[in-house]
Amino acid sequence: MYELHHLKGNTYYIDGPTNIGVYKLNKTDVCLIDCGMNSEGPIIETVLRRNKLILKYIVLTHSHADHSGACEYLMKITGCKVIASKIERAFMRDNKLDIGFLYGGYPLDEFDNRLMHIEDNDEIYSLEYLPKDLRSFKLPGHHYGMIGIRTSDGVYFVADTLGSKSLVNSQHILLMFDVEGYLSSLEYLKTLNGNIIVPSHSEVTTDINDIVEVNKKQIYEIMDVIMDFLSTEHTVEEVTSHVFDYYKLRISYNKFLLITSTIRSYLAYLNNLKKIKNYFKNNKLVFITNEAFDDKF
Repeated sequence: MYELHHLKGNTYYIDGPTNIGVYKLNKTDVCLIDCGMNSEGPIIETVLRRNKLILKYIVLTHSHADHSGACEYLMKITGCKVIASKIERAFMRDNKLDIGFLYGGYPLDEFDNRLMHIEDNDEIYSLEYLPKDLRSFKLPGHHYGMIGIRTSDGVYFVADTLGSKSLVNSQHILLMFDVEGYLSSLEYLKTLNGNIIVPSHSEVTTDINDIVEVNKKQIYEIMDVIMDFLSTEHTVEEVTSHVFDYYKLRISYNKFLLITSTIRSYLAYLNNLKKIKNYFKNNKLVFITNEAFDDKF
């Protein structure tokens, strides 16, 4: 772990809990694609120094702490520029914004911990500053403004669009903001099959189709679990509790935050597809399948 691996041409990556892209701008200067957690900053610095590389840029696929946490440390010691998409730049500038975004209001103190906490940082540059041999592309679904990066060598860094088989099988439900966008991103990744593809939390591959199908299958399974439960009317919190019970997940503040937010996204997707209905009952917003609604009313 934390070794520099050559992929193709000027494109490398550092393996770790979050795979970090490394693109050589010349013999010594590099641009990182993501940079890992705050605690990984000194490790990434050591890897670069050991390989006689000088950090000039960090481009972030999105603002989550396991992708951006080491930014502040690396900026201070190298003076590098950090680049992100417009919306992700906003999330980076306020360490309460992402937690409040997931929670739907000002967050409980219990949610403001190291897993979700991102340090304030005003020096974030737009994608216009992306080095000329790198191209960004939108990857909707996981987070509001997540992007992928294609290098001039035809290597694709696809951020959190894919969970590994082991991650999907152990966690079951992964954080998702936009279900429709996530499914479209998965379909897009299938068109890249045959190229070198670097997911953030899965193995580097040139055969993406199998892992895409694993992720798609799990999404549709979760929708089936929700639809079966909505044979009677339920609130968001009741659906979330059912999903925790169904998959025998161990609840924590962070899991509650992430999964409740994701369940809202699933319910919105199913509702907008007209597969379920919503209405108010006893001053609560409840959801129910169309068939159950027709039988009830």
